[in-house]
Amino acid sequence: MKTTFRRASIAILSAASALAPRAAPAQTVAVERVEAKNEPNPKREIVWTNVEAGLQSVRLQTFSANLDSFTGGIFPTSATGPMLGFGAGFRVVFLTLGARARVTMFNDDAPEQRLGNWQLWTLDGEIGLRAPLGRLEPYFNASGGYATFGGLSRAVAGIGDGLNVHGVDARAAFGFDYYVTKHVSLGLQISGDLLFIARDGVSVANLAAAKQIGTLNEAKARVLEASGTTVGSAWALTGGVGLHF
Repeated sequence: MKTTFRRASIAILSAASALAPRAAPAQTVAVERVEAKNEPNPKREIVWTNVEAGLQSVRLQTFSANLDSFTGGIFPTSATGPMLGFGAGFRVVFLTLGARARVTMFNDDAPEQRLGNWQLWTLDGEIGLRAPLGRLEPYFNASGGYATFGGLSRAVAGIGDGLNVHGVDARAAFGFDYYVTKHVSLGLQISGDLLFIARDGVSVANLAAAKQIGTLNEAKARVLEASGTTVGSAWALTGGVGLHF
């Protein structure tokens, strides 16, 4: 009787032990906590910054009465070159606010041209909307700001620093970031720009005054004394590295 009771007790205790939930080892719990801590959560970041590099193509179309009055025939209507950019700003859940600077470098080495190396600089304020999908985050950005061309004052002898070309830039961009770690992301972006550019100068009426012109460069310099305007477009494909905190 005692033996039977003892066996029954052992069986009951064994069954209860098998059904009872087992506590996870301390080491497993610690690993899970570390993994959860390192898992990217873009919605919690506050500050972001990134650098980008890629290729940009620009196309310009003058809308002045004199089609040569913007650059006197020395400025190419289209060009493609390497681009570098830097951006930084703040994030509030799905919304990003920041600023971005870009420079694109062009080289006009055609024998009939004197322009050589020139650049397109932009400095824009930027607003973006993002869709966090775990490590992958698609986004849309809209921006606008200041645009200017560099390297033009060396194009034609006789104008010195008189070829001052600047204006405004408006941009829309689509892309995505992939979070390699909690604080580092790799991204790809395609963007399109509208450029509204003006050149400071005197009125066309002031050019009617007689002036001795002896060379082709002097003639171009005379044309470039007038005010001129142009509208253009650009597209860029870039890759970048971002830091998030």
